[in-house]
Amino acid sequence: MAKRKSQKELALSMLRALQENKLALCEAEVGTGKTHAYILAVTIHNLFSRSKTPAVISTSTIALQEAITKEYIPQISKILLDHRIIDKPLSFVVRKGKSHFVCDSRLKTYESSIRNHNRPEDQGLLAQLGELWREQENYLDLDGFPLTPYVKERINVSKCTEFCPHSSYCRYASYNRRWMSESFDFQISNHNYVLADVINRREGKKKLLPYYQVAVFDEAHKLIDAARQIYCTCLSENEIPKLIHLISPERFVNRNSLRQIMMLCTDLSEKNTRLFQKTAGDLIQSTQIENISRTIEEDKKTRVWIHDLIELLEKLGRTFATEKTDSCGRVKSICNTAKSIKDKLNVFLSVEQNICWIEKTDSGVLEFCSLPKELERLLYHDLWHTGVHSIITSGTISVGGNFSHFKRMTGIDLLLPQNRRVIEISKPSPFDYSQNAILYIPEGMPFPDIHDEQYIEAISREIVNLIDATFGHTLILFSSYWLMERIFYEVKQEIQSYPLFIMKRGRMDMIENFRRSGNGVLFASDSAGEGIDLPGDILSSVIIVKLPFPVPNPILEYERTKYDDFSLYVKEIITPGMIIKLRQWFGRGIRRETDTAVFSILDSRVGIYGRYRKEVLKALPDMPVVDQIGDVRRFIVKKKTEEYF
Repeated sequence: MAKRKSQKELALSMLRALQENKLALCEAEVGTGKTHAYILAVTIHNLFSRSKTPAVISTSTIALQEAITKEYIPQISKILLDHRIIDKPLSFVVRKGKSHFVCDSRLKTYESSIRNHNRPEDQGLLAQLGELWREQENYLDLDGFPLTPYVKERINVSKCTEFCPHSSYCRYASYNRRWMSESFDFQISNHNYVLADVINRREGKKKLLPYYQVAVFDEAHKLIDAARQIYCTCLSENEIPKLIHLISPERFVNRNSLRQIMMLCTDLSEKNTRLFQKTAGDLIQSTQIENISRTIEEDKKTRVWIHDLIELLEKLGRTFATEKTDSCGRVKSICNTAKSIKDKLNVFLSVEQNICWIEKTDSGVLEFCSLPKELERLLYHDLWHTGVHSIITSGTISVGGNFSHFKRMTGIDLLLPQNRRVIEISKPSPFDYSQNAILYIPEGMPFPDIHDEQYIEAISREIVNLIDATFGHTLILFSSYWLMERIFYEVKQEIQSYPLFIMKRGRMDMIENFRRSGNGVLFASDSAGEGIDLPGDILSSVIIVKLPFPVPNPILEYERTKYDDFSLYVKEIITPGMIIKLRQWFGRGIRRETDTAVFSILDSRVGIYGRYRKEVLKALPDMPVVDQIGDVRRFIVKKKTEEYF
């Protein structure tokens, strides 16, 4: 651990904020050591706190959670133990949703099914499933096992009910009780899980985390994305068909009830199809690959269709309430599912309070989605107005040192200024970008247009030249999967000297393949632009194909209605969002003091006369700006050792 003055100052500022019950808004750029800083600050604060409760650390990525548990907490723990400040190691538990864990009942059922088939090719799978019966806690976590998603979906915890035959000795329930105790120093989870917990608390539902008085939100630039996921209500076109599938005719005693229920199911199926097909319109036939959505306006027909479905679901629930079957557990499940769907449909009737839209998912399934228009106010009440001591930190939550955009989007700006509860701390990166980096912005690039063949040719040619100039060692970041794949195959025809990798959806293993390659080229999307740590020479060139402006969507359409002046909307919503993401992407390039890297932006809007040049350069670390590919090659040859080539 390197000693850094800025890290010490950051830790002291965080500690002071905790002691004075202030909300600490801390921007600490790459290399500052913010994670060590807040672990130390929280530990010292809790040592002298009367209430011995765990602290919650909330992150966006699994990579950071692993670093916290395997490196940062053990390192701080050792230092404090060596100096006799604490008398036992710091303890922690990583909290996840129940679907990440093994269900004993479902595991037993699935094992029996596999054995009954008695196929030789299943012996390896049976051996893997047998490992899951070990008593140790880590054998409950499915993330640590090389099982396919198909298998995991059949043995994970879905719903815990009182009718479960394993309920009295369930391992998941037993460990969950221990995880919910206040004996741990840290409860580590992701933003979605923490937000789900605060919503449950507000609604009087089952808590997901034990009582806590300190919360740290790391990678806080992703907090608003997580909030939009958790506070969003989604209804898939498949949910009513799944409900109908739950109903087994052979279980009914009363044949009149059976006839009535079958008629209700037929009506439900027809009206569900009508609602989604008519509302979606030409979205169904759309050949657009990404971001297919449409805002749902106030519409009399849609309201009638939704009311029809609600009425049918209520009839179904009443019929089942009086029906006697041989499976009360199944009846309860059907009634609960029907009520859940009905509650969602009611949300879509409230277009005055909610942003409502229909979208086509990557798998082609239609979904209704609804997000509260006053999300910022909900976050204010659920997170910042609860009395919990909070540290909110990231390398990128300001624009030029101004936190206004982040505070507005997360509801922090609703805290009354006279209370002086918010303190803002900003620490620049200690890395010497002026000596260890250059920024390449080529002139003469076409305006970004993925439908323009000249644009695609120009981007492909520039990427090939940069790969040659840096001898591989390149990460290329795209904001469009379609463009990424198109450019990948164009470049692949020209580059044979270096291994090329493309990171499609969910293929995080490609990052490890790239790391092992030594001099590879990784074509990647937004997910690789945040949270990954590739120090050293493996990543010495970061190419940003296009400024990462947010893609138009129904949420942004609603934000636009709040502004009379379009230019003000762009200034306060669109541009800050782009700048924050761009800075995140730049953070992948230099991870240690000795790293050297070339950064490239292939967007004409940051050229010499580009509209966003001034704002972009102001937001990035100071470094030489060049526009000739020869300057890139000379920089690499000068800065790299012989082993690099």
